[in-house]
Amino acid sequence: MKKINYIIVLLASLLLAWGLPVLYHMMTDEATGNIFTYYSSVENEFCTIDYDYVKEELIRKSVKTEKEYNEAQFDSILPMFYYHQLLSDGRFPDTINGKAITPREIGSKTFYFSVKAQDKNKPHIPIYTLMESMSGRVNLETPGDFFRLNKNGIEFIDPEINAVKQEKSEQFMAAFERVGFTFPAKLVAGNPTTMKAYDEGYFICDDKNHIYHLKMVNNKPFIKDVDFPSEVNPVYISTMEPDDKSFYAFVFDENNNVYLVTTDRYKVIQIPTPKYDIDKDRLLIMANPLYWNVNIMSDRGKEVYAIDANTKELVDKVSFFHDDKPDVLASLLFPFQIRMAKHTSMYVKPSIKFGAISSIIVNLFFAVLYFFICKRKKYKKDIFPMVCVLLTGVYGFIAGLVFIRK
Repeated sequence: MKKINYIIVLLASLLLAWGLPVLYHMMTDEATGNIFTYYSSVENEFCTIDYDYVKEELIRKSVKTEKEYNEAQFDSILPMFYYHQLLSDGRFPDTINGKAITPREIGSKTFYFSVKAQDKNKPHIPIYTLMESMSGRVNLETPGDFFRLNKNGIEFIDPEINAVKQEKSEQFMAAFERVGFTFPAKLVAGNPTTMKAYDEGYFICDDKNHIYHLKMVNNKPFIKDVDFPSEVNPVYISTMEPDDKSFYAFVFDENNNVYLVTTDRYKVIQIPTPKYDIDKDRLLIMANPLYWNVNIMSDRGKEVYAIDANTKELVDKVSFFHDDKPDVLASLLFPFQIRMAKHTSMYVKPSIKFGAISSIIVNLFFAVLYFFICKRKKYKKDIFPMVCVLLTGVYGFIAGLVFIRK
């Protein structure tokens, strides 16, 4: 029975090493607001919307001058973002920043692109739908088959009879061989939904880190080798079908650089971004015909770049970082913390974060306290719970008091 108690105490200590820190941070951590930030094409500076908890109202202002605006004024200095409201009010300008831009152009060149760590690391079923890119129909239609990429090639499957479509598979396999694709594929990225205006197929990274564009045109395979720099090793690809058909995909490499694959003969452009970790941070791009607002949200706060929509050169930047003060109490109270990492891996798995070295003193305090409690209650002397408390601190202290008896 004693051995069973030992196992229970050990498991309870490990469970508390996960649960107690979570509860502690839920009670002590303060939420950090995500300030809306957008580059004004009228004022040529960043403007923000933040909530004032004292006045209990939204504050709209310029970052540089700190000039505050009312709602109507703010609409006017951000015409790219509020163009629907300006059109409704009859206040849409004839020119923006000296350029004649129509509402239709704003609509076609405005897009929002977001990537989170979960997007890159989530598991997926490696079965894909390849739609016809030149169907001639207004609405896209899903095909009656699916394809998969195995170690040696591509196979199309008829789901109704659960059989490989040999002729189509051989036709596409021959196209892969002609461009020199090396199996197995490392990355496959596409947007297999009919809720879009057109389809551009998939971007696939082969075993040698070369990226290829695959789509089906008039029921025939189309494969194009994208000329990426040899030093770029892709780790994630995200495709889009923007209204203006100006680009195909965003590519992220192992050095956290972001590249844009354009429709201009597959020209590759590196997008300027703040310091960025795709496995931890969130990337958000809010684009309009004149400027792209590149947002990076991390544990440190938020940093925004405004880049020229045509040249992709940096125009301005602003950051909103909060003080990253270490939690001294948590590092002393918790000798280690078990965390269930879910963003940096395809599956939830535990990771350990150790506290301060001085937490050993706190562990010793709990061990002494546990000794006197056991002595007062006349528990049978047992070295195991004492050692457990010395090693795990407050976790073993609680587990020992609950599960160790006379």
